[in-house]
Amino acid sequence: MNYTYTAAGLLLTVASALAAAVPAASETLSVLGSIEAPKRGHDGVTVSELSGLAWDEDEKLLYAVSDDGILHHFRLTYDASGIQAVEAVFATRLSGAAAGLVNAEGLAVSGGDNGKAGDSELLIAFEDGPSLQRFGPDGTPGEMLTLPEALADPGRYNADNSRLEAVAYDPERGIVTAPEEPMADQPGDTHSIYSLDGKSWTFQAFQPKRSNLKAIEPIGGGRMLVLERTRDQKGGPDTARLRIVDLSGCGGAVACKAVDLATDSPAFDDNFEGMTRLSGDLYVAATDKKKRDTPPTTFVLFTITP
Repeated sequence: MNYTYTAAGLLLTVASALAAAVPAASETLSVLGSIEAPKRGHDGVTVSELSGLAWDEDEKLLYAVSDDGILHHFRLTYDASGIQAVEAVFATRLSGAAAGLVNAEGLAVSGGDNGKAGDSELLIAFEDGPSLQRFGPDGTPGEMLTLPEALADPGRYNADNSRLEAVAYDPERGIVTAPEEPMADQPGDTHSIYSLDGKSWTFQAFQPKRSNLKAIEPIGGGRMLVLERTRDQKGGPDTARLRIVDLSGCGGAVACKAVDLATDSPAFDDNFEGMTRLSGDLYVAATDKKKRDTPPTTFVLFTITP
């Protein structure tokens, strides 16, 4: 891919290099366990290609969306020892303007942790378009959201399959979203997160090449947990890299600090795309597996603790 370096881009490259030179995260990543999802979900709908996860604390439901626009609901049985069971309780195909484009990639929930039942709302990022749209938990389409100018033009992305990949609801910044790769006018070794009001936060990618942003999750204190999928070589095996990006005191041409969370567990040596916080320091991530893949979709439970 060809990248155009503007003056701002060159400044950002220098700032990114400085931001990358930070100590390891004080948090520790620990894998508690994993479990395979059923090949067939609710009403026999295939569980495959899960690209986004979102936890609804009020309803005690894990929402998941697939590349081809299927919305799943799961109930989890878990504790500090790991996940004991995953039950598929609902599935439907999304409808509406954005859903007709398929390639649903990112998922978030708002109103899912306010202590009120029945007021949750889903936010789904579609790579095609690209677009963001609100949905009810039952898949009913709602408002199409207006993207910031930096993300609205499909021609500004590096490739059709590298558009919007992640979305989150940040209590401090509102709805935020991120493309899978940097935009065409940005340095190729960076990633950026955007709010709908046009603000942006850029940080150094885990590695210069083949490091794709897959999910973002607010964790408080102005910080984001970021999931990047890396490959050492083209067509090589996938590895999930979990990182903490501090959005405080940075933005625009000032790069944000990103620190890596190390783990000795092989559980993340796979193609992970969905990730969400369950509660406190407890998180779950899911592999993106095609229908023919063996093993099938896997959920991994992990903690991030001081």
